[in-house]
Amino acid sequence: MSLFGIKTNVNQASRSKRRNLIRSLLRKASRGNAYSFIQASEHYFDLLSEYFYLIGYTDPHDRIFEISNLLAECWSYLPYTRRVSDLECFLQLQLGKRAPEGEMHFDEPHAQISQLNHDDRFLLVSREFEEWNYKAIALSLRWRKRELSNALMMLKCRLVNFRPQMLKANDQTQLLQISELLESKLSPQDTRKVEQEATRNYHILQFKADWLSYRCELIELRQRMRLTDDQIEHLKDQIHETIKLQPMERPKIGDNLINHISFTRLPSKVYRS
Repeated sequence: MSLFGIKTNVNQASRSKRRNLIRSLLRKASRGNAYSFIQASEHYFDLLSEYFYLIGYTDPHDRIFEISNLLAECWSYLPYTRRVSDLECFLQLQLGKRAPEGEMHFDEPHAQISQLNHDDRFLLVSREFEEWNYKAIALSLRWRKRELSNALMMLKCRLVNFRPQMLKANDQTQLLQISELLESKLSPQDTRKVEQEATRNYHILQFKADWLSYRCELIELRQRMRLTDDQIEHLKDQIHETIKLQPMERPKIGDNLINHISFTRLPSKVYRS
């Protein structure tokens, strides 16, 4: 994916290889292998660091502390997760429980980020920054594709301060199509059709231009959110120290069977704020 223009599809074979690696590491980790867990977790360091930055943890040391604590909770319930999507759903749930660190204010052009809710923040880091595909995001949020498409459109609108409610119904439909085009979710034939229709709609063209311009601004912000190589090594050490004496909770046989289908049998305290 390029932040400078319309998204390009990440190589599917590369994506599958990465998820296969995480899956293999999770199997070893669920048997108590801490190093495999840290290796699997490393694939989510950027996402977690970016999310915590968005809720006010701008100091890298604070982010390292929060990330290590969150992943320690993940370690405790790792036997409940059977798939990569289960892990990602768990991370999403735990991020949603984290309270902002004080009152966060972003300077222009990112002022609207301060108004985002948890779902918006998760979409921003998972889709825009970490290039997750629709399937991975939908599974982590337990959403349908239509819900995800609408949410991504609304996220773009919020970030560039565009008000879709001011548009007529037909224009709102076209707005969603342009958002899908920007996500590379349309066929080449539909892309050409939507682009041609958009040339006759000033508001839609303005939205597209504003979003493409804003995505360039996100590059610098993303770099500020990520940890350096030295900080990542410190984070790994911190995770290992945190989990090495921490026991895992083992699910009942029935919970294991249900989780294999739907991932809905987690201890109730996982869901509580």
